Amino acid sequence: MEWQTILADAVVNGSIKEIYLSKIPVLKTCNNWREVEPLGWVDHPMMHSHYKGMLVKLNSKIYFVPEKIVTALSEFITWKFLAQIRVVKG
Repeated sequence: MEWQTILADAVVNGSIKEIYLSKIPVLKTCNNWREVEPLGWVDHPMMHSHYKGMLVKLNSKIYFVPEKIVTALSEFITWKFLAQIRVVKG
């Protein structure tokens, strides 16, 4: 999908637009969490939600993993956080 490419480019630059962040699918389950590649941490309040978790790449697609899931899995997986991803309006 074209929006996956747009998201990947945004994450590489260390920031992502707020509108793109809201379109990222949430990764709740996975067959092998060790294949998930962390891209960066997001902590951004919006009008009706609060994005707090990490952006990850799995099978060349971008996903958002909520903090609850990251915390639960951290007992089994050592996450290598790269950087804080800035969220910009627009």
